[in-house]
Amino acid sequence: MKRTYIPGITDTVDVTDPAEIRTISNDSRFDRDFMGQGPVRNRQLLRKMLRIFSFNGRLIPTLMPRTNPGRAAAQDELWSRLNVKADQVKHGPAELEPLAEWVRGIGTDEKLDLLVQQSIGRLFVETFTATEESLAAAHLVFEAASSSNLLKTLGWRISGRLERAKTLLGSMVNGDLAGVIAMIAGRQLIADGLQKMRRLASDPALRSSMTTDAVVDECLFPPATVLRQANTSGEVGGCPFRKGSLFILELGTASKGATNRDLVFLSESWSRCPAENWVPALMQGVWTRASATLNGTAFAA
Repeated sequence: MKRTYIPGITDTVDVTDPAEIRTISNDSRFDRDFMGQGPVRNRQLLRKMLRIFSFNGRLIPTLMPRTNPGRAAAQDELWSRLNVKADQVKHGPAELEPLAEWVRGIGTDEKLDLLVQQSIGRLFVETFTATEESLAAAHLVFEAASSSNLLKTLGWRISGRLERAKTLLGSMVNGDLAGVIAMIAGRQLIADGLQKMRRLASDPALRSSMTTDAVVDECLFPPATVLRQANTSGEVGGCPFRKGSLFILELGTASKGATNRDLVFLSESWSRCPAENWVPALMQGVWTRASATLNGTAFAA
């Protein structure tokens, strides 16, 4: 762990060790109950995040604290519902053919984004149809969250573009905020995975030598980082912290290696991703269809 502490200015701890991330992600002293206190840069970061990822005064599920009433029940309900859908897609049903075709090398990056957003949207609304407008809205919110250009993000806020983008996405999934964040952030991670899959599929040697499980694992990407805030002062792993310290869990780095793949979805944490089974199943189904055609094997599903 590396702490950056300047009194009154910043107090953050970067965590890259997998074991330490597991410890912190399950330690009740660290939560998503983000407090409006602490050094100025901490407050600025949290205000930006909470402003962007709130909809009509409601926070997205992935920012709710563990003690939030109903959070765990809603998370478990979505997890169970997505597991049923995972069983339906892992064998490569016909509905995955457009994605498989893209992996085989047909189509643009924009087409992939539309296909991924539509696949995600239909987890929440069966008739969901991705459009150029819904894709642009998701890109805008994603860029606003990751951009360090304060003038640009301020302009989006003042003009109302950011709120309109969030309103559009919410209206397309009947106000389900889990669906909204999935279309924004989950879409990007799945698209990154399918980009990797396309590269693997284009190499006959790799395609023939890798098992389906190995391909799927190569194509799973976690969020680069997630945040936790200390709700008390103390020490963890030899690192002191104060109430309000922000812990930045570097999942993108820590999840590398076979023994650390649980960190892709924080599967051993109270905050596990409800799509921890559906995303690998989607990748499996797409690869099954794509590789069968590329290898000249008849496919029936």
